[in-house]
Amino acid sequence: MRVLHVVKKFPPLIGGDATAVASLARAQERAGHEVFVVTSNAPGVPSTDRVVPVGPPQAGTDLDRITVRRLRAMAAVRRWSRSEIPRIRPDVVHAHAPDLGAPAAVVAHRLRIPAVDTCHGLWFPVWGPWSLRGRAEIALLRRGRYGAIAAVDRAAEAALRARGFPRVVLVHNGVDADEFAGPRTETEPPRFLFAGRHEPQKGLDVLLLAAARLRDEGASFSLVLLGEGSRTSDLKRQSHNLGLDRVVTFAGRLPDRADVVRAYLSASAFVLPSLFEGFPVAVLEAFAAGLPVIASAVGGVVDVCTEENAVLVPPRRPQDLARAMAAVLGDPGLRHRLGDAGRSLVRERFTWDAVAARYSRLYEESRVATGR
Repeated sequence: MRVLHVVKKFPPLIGGDATAVASLARAQERAGHEVFVVTSNAPGVPSTDRVVPVGPPQAGTDLDRITVRRLRAMAAVRRWSRSEIPRIRPDVVHAHAPDLGAPAAVVAHRLRIPAVDTCHGLWFPVWGPWSLRGRAEIALLRRGRYGAIAAVDRAAEAALRARGFPRVVLVHNGVDADEFAGPRTETEPPRFLFAGRHEPQKGLDVLLLAAARLRDEGASFSLVLLGEGSRTSDLKRQSHNLGLDRVVTFAGRLPDRADVVRAYLSASAFVLPSLFEGFPVAVLEAFAAGLPVIASAVGGVVDVCTEENAVLVPPRRPQDLARAMAAVLGDPGLRHRLGDAGRSLVRERFTWDAVAARYSRLYEESRVATGR
């Protein structure tokens, strides 16, 4: 098939949706599909014959907020779709963001091209369906008139069904396990790793408080925070005020994917202290690298993390997070058991080739429904 993805972010920008769409596109190309991507115009995003950034220039950190430029990007996607979708003639339009996806889906419907959407994370279950964000998100999803909406976690699937969306399916994200097959090179002292956006959702202020508790208890460790975001400056200030300058490293956005893989392979454990989540690709990457995972029991985390492969804690509780970090830190055997279980899980159930095959079936079903 010829597939057009419409996504808010694309590498080298960080974020689960960016990683997921890039990985899915590679798997679809391996399967023989022809793949195109239209995305936001942000620094570093390539412009090629298959990847098209549109709209006003936006910083990667702005793409997680509602701004005037993001609204202008919707208009740019509408203009691009009107001129380019008839030329490309995709067999399916696959949206990955309610705002950018809706204008592309509307054009696709006029051309009798099926459109599907993947919700990588939902606002309305968190902020409430009657909040401004919740109402806007629901309205945009309805405007897209998608043949199917894929949720990446069970909580999102249930929330969409409860709002009356007619066809909701569960399609988890995946991971390229072979990418993380290199040798582990753990350091001394043991190193905790976080990888992701520095946004309020990720609970990094809670992680810093937990690290300070662990330090005060005399533990020897380091903490590396990959990524960047709107909260990076505040988090650096908090880390300094807590006296964590020798413990915490803000590594920023690494320039090369190989550097990210090396960061996973040199860590001792992965920590995800999120307040809410969709289905976190970062957890699958940690599993693929053989890392034990400590995570908040929220959203799609509980779809993949169990007591067999992770240590789950309540969100917003630094004392519980510190206790979990101490348990993993003090028990090398536990680290190895959890890491081995996670690696086995992703190799058995969460490959991108399997995800791509599931979407191919969903595309075919949507084409049949539209008579194509």
